Amino acid sequence: MFDWNDARFFLAIARAGSLSGAARALRVQQSTMGRRLAALEEALGARLFERTPDGYLLTAAGESLRKRTERIEDEALSAERELLGQEARIAGVVRLTTPEAFGNLFLAPLLARLRVEQPDILVEVVAENATLSLTRREADLAMRTGRPRQPLLLMRKLAPLNNGLYAARAYLERRGRPQGGDLEGHDYVDYDESYAGGKEQLWYTQLARGGRCTLRVNGSHGMAGAIEAGLGVGVLPCWMGDAMPALERVLPAEVHSEDVWLVMHRDLRQVARIRVVADFFTREIARLAPRLTGRRSRA
Repeated sequence: MFDWNDARFFLAIARAGSLSGAARALRVQQSTMGRRLAALEEALGARLFERTPDGYLLTAAGESLRKRTERIEDEALSAERELLGQEARIAGVVRLTTPEAFGNLFLAPLLARLRVEQPDILVEVVAENATLSLTRREADLAMRTGRPRQPLLLMRKLAPLNNGLYAARAYLERRGRPQGGDLEGHDYVDYDESYAGGKEQLWYTQLARGGRCTLRVNGSHGMAGAIEAGLGVGVLPCWMGDAMPALERVLPAEVHSEDVWLVMHRDLRQVARIRVVADFFTREIARLAPRLTGRRSRA
């Protein structure tokens, strides 16, 4: 019999395709990950991965083991969620995943308010654009733009979030303001291929036709910095662009709107600390809806 705990390490490597990526996911040293894999392969008497320049690829034996260990993982996580659902104390850790800029900038003041209201709850914020799995307990709560499609999730629509076009005032004094319905004749900043913008990116691509791209970035922080530096017009969420004194909204009739959703696994809805945090964000995001839509700045 092999150590069942090694199944976690095996699945992490299979999903990440590398020891380093798996080690980051499980928060262990890369050397530990390598030792556990070696021990598992020795115990099973089978080679589970082919080591290639492009990463770790599953062998036939590895594919077979993956299917079985994923079923084991599903049962273990289901049992954990069922037991967690019986917790009644409003204390402990709540892990929240959000888009990078939204989590680091917009939510920070709210987290300070939550700390005052619930000092026994420790919130861990994972602010990154990658989508963590609530089913695999990579997070307890998720704040996402666009309605999630995964099964077994409970969702609350919090507020609409508008994206608009912004430019530095210095750029506009030099080049003039865009006229008509697009950026023809103007410089603009774009997102690179790694940015998963979905419908927002399609909307922006249409507006940018006839313009000249001066820079590509992979996130809202880079977009905001490039616009402020005068590299051209760019798209930002209104809550972010309106808060930057050096920027001005252009083509204000052009707006891309999407909803902000709060998501949790349905098995965790009775966990007191998670429910309290979910209720807090539902209330506070509704209160700040004018900032998200940009209505307050236009008024």
